[in-house]
Amino acid sequence: MHDKTPARVVLVEDHTMVRQLFAHLVRDELGLTLAADCTTVAEGGAALLREKPDLAIVDWMLPDGRGFDLVRAVGPKLPRTRWLFVSSNEQGHLVREAVSLGVHGFVLKRSDLGTLRTAISTVLRGEKYYCQASARLLVEKMVDEGRSVAVNLTSREREVLRGFARGENTKVLADRLGVSSKTVQNHLTLLKEKLALHEPAELVHYAIKHGYVEAP
Repeated sequence: MHDKTPARVVLVEDHTMVRQLFAHLVRDELGLTLAADCTTVAEGGAALLREKPDLAIVDWMLPDGRGFDLVRAVGPKLPRTRWLFVSSNEQGHLVREAVSLGVHGFVLKRSDLGTLRTAISTVLRGEKYYCQASARLLVEKMVDEGRSVAVNLTSREREVLRGFARGENTKVLADRLGVSSKTVQNHLTLLKEKLALHEPAELVHYAIKHGYVEAP
């Protein structure tokens, strides 16, 4: 990126007011180029691959999945793109996951705009920026990790868990995933065994605690 060329940014945020505010900050205050603004994982993935921006500003929870899904799906194809995540969900496991995915910046939405402005500038300089509150959550999470073992779920198990926790019944889930109801039921049974959770409410609580869905 040449000094004279404004950095190109793709914004992925589904809340209209927040997206417009971020767009104004990026374009009008910081003088950067807003290459695209999107509201879903699907739109964001297509825009990122098309625009190959210098910076992606992404909300961690989107209508069709998690922003982290974008890093997993298109991150390897965009080695020059820097990633900055924003989140209203203040849970340490999210910050921990961001770090493990190589995300360059993380800002909680309760931060002021000055913090986001600093984050954007810092990440574009090639450095990392985790706001104070997210850094504190990360430390707390890493302390907790010493007491528990992470459970690895397959992508299909994550999809089934996410749908179940959103209240989708077996048939709706099966139709959406293009599999049989029996297959979904088998996944749920395996999930319960793998997570050692046997009540439906426990599965929902696990999904919320670990960021697969937002708390109601």
